[in-house]
Amino acid sequence: MKISKTKLRRIINEESLRVLSESESKRKSEMKQFVESRGGRKMEGAGRKISSAASVISELAGEQTGTMRDTLYGISEFVEKVGASLSGMNMLQEGESAADQLPSVKELKQIERAIRKLEQ
Repeated sequence: MKISKTKLRRIINEESLRVLSESESKRKSEMKQFVESRGGRKMEGAGRKISSAASVISELAGEQTGTMRDTLYGISEFVEKVGASLSGMNMLQEGESAADQLPSVKELKQIERAIRKLEQ
């Protein structure tokens, strides 16, 4: 069986593309590698600590009145979202992103406005 140079080159290219696509499908993302590492476990613990700080802020909000109470509740919700995002990175399903769990810029700006209002 004779094979021309062009046909042989095409076969080699097709096979190399197939091998590359297989290796990329098995490759772990950098985030997944980090989450499975010691550092990732430490970050998960830090996320839990941040979430517990949010609980403390929420308790403090319950002791306040008016705008201070609303502002502290807003801060506690924001901090809770940050903590949950960090502590839950290892539980993400395929197609989910840790960034989706973070609070939005809009939420941060609302807190900033509320704090500025309290300072006046």
